[in-house]
Amino acid sequence: MTSFPDTSPSAIWGHAPLLDRLQTPVWIFDIEQARMHYANAAAVRLWGAEAPQELYARDFASTMSEATRRRLADYLPRLMRGEVIDEHWSFYPGDQAISMHCRCSGVAIDDDRTGMLVEGLENNISLDASSLRALEAVRHTPMMVSVFDAQGKPLVHNPAALAARRGLTAFVDCFTDHNAAERLLHEMQSEPRCSREAIMRIAEGERWHHVDLCRATDPKTGRPMIVMGEFDITPRKKLETAQLVSKRQLEVVIEGLDVGLLLEDENRRVIVANQAFCNLFAGGAPPDALVGMDCRETAQSAKVHYTEPEGFVSRIEELVTAKRKQARDLLALEDGRFFERAYTPLFVADEYHGHLWVYRDITRQRHQEADWAHKASTDPLTGLANRRSFDESARRIARSVKEDELQAALLMIDIDRFKAINDTLGHAEGDKGLRLLANTLRHHLRQSDLPCRTGGEEFMVILPGMSPEEARAVAWRLLRQIAEATIEAEELPFYFTVSIGVTSFRPTDASIEATTRRADTAMYQAKHEGRNRVAVR
Repeated sequence: MTSFPDTSPSAIWGHAPLLDRLQTPVWIFDIEQARMHYANAAAVRLWGAEAPQELYARDFASTMSEATRRRLADYLPRLMRGEVIDEHWSFYPGDQAISMHCRCSGVAIDDDRTGMLVEGLENNISLDASSLRALEAVRHTPMMVSVFDAQGKPLVHNPAALAARRGLTAFVDCFTDHNAAERLLHEMQSEPRCSREAIMRIAEGERWHHVDLCRATDPKTGRPMIVMGEFDITPRKKLETAQLVSKRQLEVVIEGLDVGLLLEDENRRVIVANQAFCNLFAGGAPPDALVGMDCRETAQSAKVHYTEPEGFVSRIEELVTAKRKQARDLLALEDGRFFERAYTPLFVADEYHGHLWVYRDITRQRHQEADWAHKASTDPLTGLANRRSFDESARRIARSVKEDELQAALLMIDIDRFKAINDTLGHAEGDKGLRLLANTLRHHLRQSDLPCRTGGEEFMVILPGMSPEEARAVAWRLLRQIAEATIEAEELPFYFTVSIGVTSFRPTDASIEATTRRADTAMYQAKHEGRNRVAVR
């Protein structure tokens, strides 16, 4: 064994002739630049070079593995602190692998940086090819492998463990729960192996690891040692925690909802029901009492409560057979209540796995809506629906167009030269014109159509279930009827005309505003083309 009490460059170079006589290879390696700074004759032979200068010019970085880079990067701060590192290395200067025990210490090199002085020592343990390959596999695996003595003091760490821990090398220090680590260490005195999932400390913080421990014998001392392998399972643990939280959140949400939920499997058996559903249909029985029931029998027994019992059952069968999402069904009960029902089939990877029913008691809402419709949704001058009612109805129609693939059209109607009528005849006479227009719409549209006064002389008409061609014909008919109507003014009767823009609700519209803008553009097109006409967009 060779040691150097003075490891300054000048001291080593001063002993160069003597070092060249040694059979032990000695070299200085610049870790940061991956270059050789010095090599004695034995080291030159070890590295397969013809002369030292050839070795000094060699680019070691180009052939260095990532595991070796991490291992050397861990060495550097330890060498700078004055630590001497004794570890086994395998080198590949040529076609043959060379296995050697190395003693590494710090030495000052250029610009007062720290290099690594390496003394190649005779290896007391002879390793066959299989053992060397196994050792290399441990060095290169991303799995963290550490070896401790029976008291938990570190013996060796592979590069993955060194890179992750950076100084947290003692057994107990690797665990966030030191008491649990002490118990585990004690347990390994009698158990040959064990596995744990534990929160471990690494340089960046704390992570969940799967830890495998086994008791072994130190091949150098013959004393007991503990081999610990770790791999990160933090993503899996986070996913498991998220799933547990989501499951509990879902349970809380389901029970907290004021809507009745019933989940059926593909065979029409109850999987889940919440208390709200039981309160609506099962006389307040606990949800667990419904699990496993045949939903066909349940529907037959419940149909007597509805104003259209056979329609209630047939609609269920229709939805289940079609397996298409259904937005809303309104159900009227014999006792005057109203339920809203939604149906959603459940598919996983295009495979059908049952369906979900959602029932909501909307009786109070229906009564409130009727009251609000009377008080707040009517334009006081014309008696038509107002802007607020239009917006609500338009959104509802837009949802139906998008979700149920229905057709619907929209008319925008504006009185031509209305300002001139007001300025010439007065606002009272202008109001007569507005009421005449409203009456024309009211009496010449379908019951399902919704005429609205949305502003001054601006009117909108929602035409559910109508194609653009049908809507255009309706617009021309209204245009003629309005133009032929006479307003009995105080002085002289007068007539007026309108311009009408026609468009359709589209499933691709991002908002109601997109639809109304098209209708508005069509209406102004009609005005620019001479008024008293219809334009379609």
